[in-house]
Amino acid sequence: EFIKSVWIYRKLVIKITIVFFMIGLIIALISPIMYTSQTTFVPQTADNSIANSNSIGSLASLAGINLSSANSSSLDKYISPLLYSKIIESEEFTLSLIEEKLILSDINSIKIKDYILQDLNTFSIIGFIKKYTIGFLIGDKNDNILSNEILKEYGFISDEDYRIILAFKKKFLIQLNEKDGFIKVIATDKNPFISTQIVKLVTKNLQSRIISLRTNKIKEQLDYSLEQYEQKKIEFESLQIKLAKFIDSNKNISTAVFSSERKKLESEYALQENILTGLANIYNQNKIKLNKNTPIFSVLDEASVPNQKSKPMRTLIVFIFSILGMVISISFILLKEPLLEIIKNLKEK
Repeated sequence: EFIKSVWIYRKLVIKITIVFFMIGLIIALISPIMYTSQTTFVPQTADNSIANSNSIGSLASLAGINLSSANSSSLDKYISPLLYSKIIESEEFTLSLIEEKLILSDINSIKIKDYILQDLNTFSIIGFIKKYTIGFLIGDKNDNILSNEILKEYGFISDEDYRIILAFKKKFLIQLNEKDGFIKVIATDKNPFISTQIVKLVTKNLQSRIISLRTNKIKEQLDYSLEQYEQKKIEFESLQIKLAKFIDSNKNISTAVFSSERKKLESEYALQENILTGLANIYNQNKIKLNKNTPIFSVLDEASVPNQKSKPMRTLIVFIFSILGMVISISFILLKEPLLEIIKNLKEK
């Protein structure tokens, strides 16, 4: 019965299928060609940390310097790769990315921001209506008394930048493989060279952000230890000159007062020398710790310029539309009589 019904209306099925075939063909032909580039990398870092020795810590405490509080256990914890996608999703990350430059030729380059603007439709009917209707009632929201510095401090993003951010986010994505621990960055664009550049820029900025988050506290500790070392170095050199002048000015004197004063200066000199040596050791250890805790990213699959398009899959589009037309036409044939019967019964009631 099913085959019979379809066979009776076979011309209708063929016509609808051909119509959908043509629609699919048109969509497949007008769909822009897109190229996809990708890279895969694995973050690596040393888990072991170098702690300050008790002797060095005690010497630093004699100088009124407390370095033990800076050694937090959180420094030894590596940033979870699960946070990588959160970093990329942030507007701040994308906002810094759109200021990067793309190479168009040997002599021409363009900011990502301007490149995205070229693809966006600058004339929006909804935006036009909103501007000249509601806009007149509520006024321009840019007409405010806040300066650009204040807006920047509070992370204000203009409407244009927000549109660019949304459009740019559609061009790339990050995939995290929790099982094997690798990260894949994928970018798609109509220009194969641009897609590769986007992959490299996103990867570079992501890695820089991870390194910054990982080493921020350690850098603060390094800067603090350097500052303390330089201050004590100035004091030590001043004491060194003072001791030398005292000895030179009292070469022919061998009194008990001279001997006592000399021993006092030499004792203070030895103490300051030990403190300075301890601070130098702490500074060097912090440099080593910074190097050990700076992540290294091993690239498993380097991004390359794709030579084959990834979209559109024209054959698949035409096939899907043809099948869709056939299904719709057959469904119409099978449901036509029951629907007419239901409508007839409703009218009679």
